[in-house]
Amino acid sequence: MNRLVGRSFPSVAGQALSGETVRIPEDLLGAPALLLCAYRRGTQPDIDRWAAFAGREFPWLTVYELPIIPSVVWRPFQGMIDGGMRGGVPRRQWSTVVTLYEQGAKARAFLGDGGGLRASVLLLDADGVVIFCDGGGYREAASRSLAQALRALDEAGDQPGDQSPGPGGEGF
Repeated sequence: MNRLVGRSFPSVAGQALSGETVRIPEDLLGAPALLLCAYRRGTQPDIDRWAAFAGREFPWLTVYELPIIPSVVWRPFQGMIDGGMRGGVPRRQWSTVVTLYEQGAKARAFLGDGGGLRASVLLLDADGVVIFCDGGGYREAASRSLAQALRALDEAGDQPGDQSPGPGGEGF
């Protein structure tokens, strides 16, 4: 997955569980975002571990779960699938769970699919460029690498909460 670092995430759109259409990366530009991508239902425990780490260590970071279901076989069941997900996801998170059906193939072509029940985890910078990616499942070493990438963004002043002086020399 390191082949993705430095590349812009492809433009895709999906529907959040809350009903809004979300365009990725366009709607995420301006701040870093963590994408937790999954092709299989059994990947949820891995997604949950990554999300818990991000929430605990980087509460300011926007985290999106992207179930990717590109097969046309499942499209007639889209409402049922999303309804099932709503039943297991707290309402406050519905706007950040974005299922990619029609444009899922585009995301899958970009990410690849290593198989198994592991999430593809990508950190996008404020411009939608991949600066971290991992597809090996949640591990301490991988979480440390993600933290290092986020610290590098902080040092570059590319995250919310940056308190660098404004034009008048005063912080926010």
